[in-house]
Order: sequence, then structure tokens, then C-alpha cells
Amino acid sequence: MPRRALGWDALVAALLALAAVLLLTTLSRQLPPELFARDSGLDAWFQSDTPRVLANMVDAQSNHYRTKVHPIASILIHPMVTGLRALWPGSDLQAAMRFAYLVAALWVLCFYVLCRVLGNGRFVAMCFSLLAIGSAAFQFWFSVPETYALGSLSLLWVLLVAALAVHRPVSDGLLLAASIASLAITVTNWVAGLALAVVQRPWRRALAISAAAFVIVAVLAVAQRFLYSFAKLFFLGSREEADYVNLERAGTVLNKLAAMFWHPLSLPEVLSVASVPPKLNWLTVQLSTPASGGWAGGAALLLWSLLLAAGVVGLLRTPRWRSFAAVLGLTLAAQVALHLVYGDETFLYAAHFLPLLMAVAVFATRALPPTLAAATALLTAGLAAFHNAAMYEAATGLLQHAR
Repeated sequence: MPRRALGWDALVAALLALAAVLLLTTLSRQLPPELFARDSGLDAWFQSDTPRVLANMVDAQSNHYRTKVHPIASILIHPMVTGLRALWPGSDLQAAMRFAYLVAALWVLCFYVLCRVLGNGRFVAMCFSLLAIGSAAFQFWFSVPETYALGSLSLLWVLLVAALAVHRPVSDGLLLAASIASLAITVTNWVAGLALAVVQRPWRRALAISAAAFVIVAVLAVAQRFLYSFAKLFFLGSREEADYVNLERAGTVLNKLAAMFWHPLSLPEVLSVASVPPKLNWLTVQLSTPASGGWAGGAALLLWSLLLAAGVVGLLRTPRWRSFAAVLGLTLAAQVALHLVYGDETFLYAAHFLPLLMAVAVFATRALPPTLAAATALLTAGLAAFHNAAMYEAATGLLQHAR
């Protein structure tokens, strides 16, 4: 690609990342301070552990027990937040939020690159990047200190390597790095690294790469155990996770599927569940009807469904991208299978679904005229951004103390 063209791509990607950070900054200012206090904010934001994650990001002596499912999150995130804080002093919350914004900007840059590597023009890549930025998954999970944004970024890296492999052979080292990244933040996301290795290499070589990734992460987890209070070893398992399997309050299969495929783009009506003082009431959308949040959300959902359907057709029509489709399909199928039985608030994992669903939607350009697909994505982005920003405001308004 000519240097001038690369310069234009860099400029567009940078402007998209800047727009994303400005949006997230505006949204996060609405969050009440009580959301980040452990005695009041735990589980309030769609069942997330926001106060604990904030503490883990800034304090090595806080309780890092969830490393049993987030293998080396603490040893990766805490030093980066500490370094960022040294360069740009601020409170605990300010340091954690700046790190979250940095992850968001990097996510947008990587997704724009993915769109370009998938063979799309600059305008198409820009439109689909705006769609991702306007989504509920991006607005709600990249604007709070949580692990899901970084886990989403690790999945995006796997897809980027899978896309690069279509153009040229990729080294074992790159496959190993992608596998380590996918396992590092959330243990179940390792399925993406495993799928990439299996698709790209004969099974024996794929097994060797995956085993090496496991050993490297395990060694780092052992080191983490000695550096961070109450850190656990992921390879010993977690009995606690059985408490989140097949929960009646998670609703039906249709409720869960809607939360996987529709809620990440357009959030339905946010409901408040009474908690116990002094905690904040809990927010939920698990049983909400899709498109129940308003006309803009419903219109966005309709266009999003068309893009997803066209994306599936586009993937099936392009034999050249068969290996990429295999990695994407295996990862998405595994995530769907997992969350049909695990968790009581499926929207909690929306950031993990976001790169997978967006990658499917981008292939709408293979089933529709690229300009039409891009225009549809741009219209959907506008509707979704408007709707989800309004839902965000409504959600923060519901964060009241239990009585």
C-alpha cells in the first residue's frame, strides 16, 4: 500500500479512536461515585464486579481471587495502570478510567485495521467502525473499569491474525502470541486461540502451540500468585462457577440468544432490581424484550439483523475467507454454547460478543453492494449511538440506593 494511503488510514483510524474516547468520557461522567464503592456498587452494573476490578487495577493488596477465571489479568493490568498513573497522576478511579479509554482507543484502531485487512475500502471500514462505537456493548462496557473490554480486544487480535493468514503465511510465534492473548484475560476466550491454531496448523503442531501458550500463561499465573493478594491459579479450576450454571432467573433460551445477538448492538429497556441496603439497586436487561427501549433502538435492531444475515451470506459466498470464517464460526459457536448455560445476565459478556458479531456484519459487503452495506452500517450506527446514549442515561438514573 502506498505511504500516502497508509497516512490517510492512520488519520481516519486516529479520528475514530478520538471520537470513541470522547463519547466514553461523556458517558462515564454520568456514573455515580457509589457504583465504584465495594459496599454499594457490587453487581449493580448488570452484575459486574466494578468495585473489585477497580481495586485490582490500582492496588496489589486488594482481593485478586477472580484470577481463577481471569488467568493473568492482574499481572498485566495493574503494572500498566501504575505506569500510566506515574505519567499522568490522578485518583484511583481516574487512573483506571484512563486505562479503560486507552483500551477502547486501541480496540477501535484494531477493528479499523481488521476491516481493511478483510479487503474493505476506507469508507466501509469507517462506517463499520462507527457502528461498533455506537453499539451498546461498546458504550456500556468500555466506559467502566472492567476486564471485558480487554478480553474483547484479545478476541479481536485473534481475528486479526486469522485475517492476516489469508494474505500470507503467519509464523508459529504469531499464533502463539494470539493464543496467549486469548487465554490471558478470560479463560473461556482461549477457545479463539485454540480455533486459530487448529485451523492454521496440522493437529500435532496446533497442540504444541496451544500447550506452549498454556505453559507460558501458567508460569505467569504462578508468579502472579506471589505478587498479588489472594490471587488464584486458573488451572486448578473454580467450583464457584457452578453457581452460575442453568439459573432459572436467566430466562429462556430466547432471552439468552437475544442478549447475545441483539442486546450488544441495541439495548432494550433497562430494569431495576431491588437490592439490600446500603447497596445500589441492580440493573438488568436479561428478561427485557428486544427493541423495547424506543423507536430508534428498534430501527437499529432491524437494520442490524439485515447486516448480520447479509454477513452470513457473504461469509458463505467467499471461499478465500474460509479459514477466517472457520476461526470466527468456532469461536462464536463456543461463546453461544457457553452462555446458553452460564450466567444470569448475558449482557455482562456483550463486549466478548462484539468483535465476533461485527466481523460477521462486515461481510455484508460480500452479499450486498459495498456502498449499500456501508450506508446501512452508517445509518445503523447513528440510530444505535443515539438510542444507546439515551439508555445509558436512563440506566444511570436507575442506580439508586436500595431502601
